[in-house]
Amino acid sequence: MSNTSPTPSAVAAVAEAGTLVVALDFDGTLADLCDDPMAVRPREGNVELVSRLSALPRTEVVILSGRQLRDLRYLSGMEHAARLVGSHGAEPQDGLALSEAESSLLEALDLRLRDVVAEAGAGDLVWVERKPAARVLHVRLLEDEVRKRRVLDHALSIFRPLQGVHITEGKDIVELAVLDVTKGSYLEAARSEYGADALLFIGDDVTDETVLRTLGNGDLGIKVGSPDDGPSAATAFLPDTAAVTAFLRDFADAREAAASGSPA
Repeated sequence: MSNTSPTPSAVAAVAEAGTLVVALDFDGTLADLCDDPMAVRPREGNVELVSRLSALPRTEVVILSGRQLRDLRYLSGMEHAARLVGSHGAEPQDGLALSEAESSLLEALDLRLRDVVAEAGAGDLVWVERKPAARVLHVRLLEDEVRKRRVLDHALSIFRPLQGVHITEGKDIVELAVLDVTKGSYLEAARSEYGADALLFIGDDVTDETVLRTLGNGDLGIKVGSPDDGPSAATAFLPDTAAVTAFLRDFADAREAAASGSPA
């Protein structure tokens, strides 16, 4: 495989941007994945690096996660270092409000998902996460990949025909949302809000492709993993979360140098 790391020229261009948005996924990017979702914590040094970037002039840092905002606040420890956004952008830091119809649709999803879990016959290995505007079916704990796919496909066959349900597939999950918001649409709005000249994004999941596909000239989109993992709109790759931490450290150095007018 050829070298797919971010090129020095691409990193320098983003580091030297006037107003910059740095958007980072949490699980699988700033924190290692874990079978117990509430045992996840940021890798050592990442809270400090996020704080360091946020303190730089004309640099806005967003932690953009599929997790519900409440859990993201608890697990990340970054609430006072960056803007935290949960539920793939549907749950901004100032919260959200659902209509009566959207709340009723969530209740209907609960009933149908209860049947899906029961039919899977896997006990606690197949479970549903409740978010303020979505429900997420998890099959990560199943060891049999064929069985995982069977459960997810069965769920998709049930929920795809339902009006008002917005489906996102990720790693061993299907998310069913009552709001049509993606990480990509959220960051497009954030770019305008901040008047950003460039955007740096790092993520690891299928859901992060909604951001990577929106990036243009002058932006930098990085995927955690390998190009061999499947099609991606990323322009660069980092192999794992340790490499993300190392990259953020070097990037903070470069951004600080650009802010001070000194060579990196």
